[in-house]
Amino acid sequence: MRRIRTLLSLLLALATLSYAGTAQAQAPRGPPCAARSEVVGHLRDIYGEHLVGNGLAEGGYMLELFTGPAGSWTVFATTPEGMSCLISAGNSWEPLPRPDIFAGR
Repeated sequence: MRRIRTLLSLLLALATLSYAGTAQAQAPRGPPCAARSEVVGHLRDIYGEHLVGNGLAEGGYMLELFTGPAGSWTVFATTPEGMSCLISAGNSWEPLPRPDIFAGR
């Protein structure tokens, strides 16, 4: 739970900095979002997480799963414009054994 709070705080801070030039502050709506390049950099630097899978969702969003060596994981929906929005995050990620052939290939 602490990890999610930390990640949310980080994303809100990034979003606040990216919108600092606006004339009027707006209350945030929806999930916290930030530029994908910043999100990926923070996941790598803070949690050691790297992209392990992605898929195209309806509406053109890319769902991306990041995992770290300590078992942390994060799921983002990234827009075609490059904004990544937090979907979920947690701990105790366990990868499945890798078969030789995947059904989708």
